[in-house]
Amino acid sequence: MRMGSIFPWTCAAVGAGLALGTIQIAGFCGRLTILESRPVDDPARVAALERQVEDLSSSLSTSLTAIHDLSRAAMRSRELGRGLLGLEADLRETACRLDEQRAWIARVQVLEDEAGPRAIEERFAEFASSVDARWREVGELASRAQVMADTARTDIQHVEREIEHDPDRLWHDLLGPTVQVSGEETVGTGVMLAGESSTVPGETITYVLTAWHVVRDLYTNPDAPTPEVPVTVYAPGKRTRTEPAHLVEHDADLDVALLRLLTTSRMDGGARLAPREKLGSVRVFERIYAVGCPLGNDPIPTFGEIADVNHVVDGQSYWMISAPTYIGNSGGGIFDAETHELLALFTKIYTHGTVRPMVVPHMGLATPLAAVYDWLDRIGYAALEPTRGEPRTAGAAK
Repeated sequence: MRMGSIFPWTCAAVGAGLALGTIQIAGFCGRLTILESRPVDDPARVAALERQVEDLSSSLSTSLTAIHDLSRAAMRSRELGRGLLGLEADLRETACRLDEQRAWIARVQVLEDEAGPRAIEERFAEFASSVDARWREVGELASRAQVMADTARTDIQHVEREIEHDPDRLWHDLLGPTVQVSGEETVGTGVMLAGESSTVPGETITYVLTAWHVVRDLYTNPDAPTPEVPVTVYAPGKRTRTEPAHLVEHDADLDVALLRLLTTSRMDGGARLAPREKLGSVRVFERIYAVGCPLGNDPIPTFGEIADVNHVVDGQSYWMISAPTYIGNSGGGIFDAETHELLALFTKIYTHGTVRPMVVPHMGLATPLAAVYDWLDRIGYAALEPTRGEPRTAGAAK
């Protein structure tokens, strides 16, 4: 490299200067020795010799100064040389890196020359085709999975419908919780809640929800201010048993009453109470069963739909149902046709005419459980309400 050639040239010049000075000094010394060995002649010749000595001394001094200057120049040259050597090393390293980059670029160019833009496009197209094929495969798998899921869903719905219409389950969920509340002057229906263990070991507390007007007449006799309310409990195979109950609380405006069976034995069955969020989502056309004891009969289920979710009578909001009902259904349950959860209590039947009123069986009114839950909260029986998101399957002790 050009920069590296400066240092060898400078060192050669300095070396040549030092060699020349050395030769001159040797010459001067030889001439002085010759002069000193000659005999002394006349004064003129001595004076001439002295002048020659002075000249030689002056030349020697000049030579020594030149040698000194050359030495200093040599030192600076060595420093410059070391710097130039360092610079040369850096330049060589940079050159190596440049060579590597040139080699890499050359390889890329060779690859581009060998493959060419068309080959690159072909490889990209091949890759894209592979991706598309894989995507189609995944899509086909997803479609088959969707078909299988739809088929499974249909099968599950079919099984659920079969389970929903299983006679034993329907009896257990709808007729089992239904009880008859009757007296000398009244007959109606109630819904028994599942029992819960009391504070006394081995004893169970069971509550019944019904309409207030069903038990109201039992309290008009002054000789029996707190009569026992006879409740008929049903079992499969037309088996029945009558258990007395006490009135716990009632609300005339809401037309609801809470009874407590006096027996401490655990009763079979018990209604599943729908949670508030389920009640808030009930809409028109939802299928329901109305279960009651019309005209004092054993529990009878009738099928229908929700016809109205806000039918107001005398300032009170009711649900209207299309399931046929009659006198004696009051206090009975309105159950979800699919889940069999208790949604409301039947309260009123529509009649037409004043002289000889006729019952309109497909326009019954029911009190939704949300209003009943509010009432239970006020009277201190909030524990009877099911927890959020879960239907209640057991009564709460009080």
